[in-house]
Amino acid sequence: MLVLTFRIGEYVYGLEAQAVAEVVPPTVCKELPRSPDYVKGLFNYRGKVTPVVDLSMLAMDTPCISRMSTRIVLIDLADLDEGEERGEQYLGLLAENITETLKVADSDFEDSGLEIPDAPWLGRVARVNDCMLQLLKPHKLLTEELRQVLFPKDDSGSAQE
Repeated sequence: MLVLTFRIGEYVYGLEAQAVAEVVPPTVCKELPRSPDYVKGLFNYRGKVTPVVDLSMLAMDTPCISRMSTRIVLIDLADLDEGEERGEQYLGLLAENITETLKVADSDFEDSGLEIPDAPWLGRVARVNDCMLQLLKPHKLLTEELRQVLFPKDDSGSAQE
């Protein structure tokens, strides 16, 4: 599988490339008052209001550092929730050191043996280039509470504008 790699602190993480819609440079986000600290805010992605989650803040309670390699990884909400239409809504993931994709055999990944209730988005690990690469499970990044904050539905079940 092809994996987009990035760093959170000193550790290497990855997303399966098939889950990535696009990688874009960071931009100014409109902050959301009283939202969780790891919600960076909203930005306009191709005419769509798109929320951004700071992965470093989510994992380590430290905001992403602005570097040349800091990027927003866009995930189509349809890949996170089968009930969503493809191309209609995105989730941005702010991450540091997005510099490469790696080809890693699925068989190289193994379960970590840990289940962390506050981090259900942590997935399997593989040894790659003398380090541990841990996959993120993007569908586990949105708790139901956060989903309601970032992607509210009106009474008819459709997303509010």
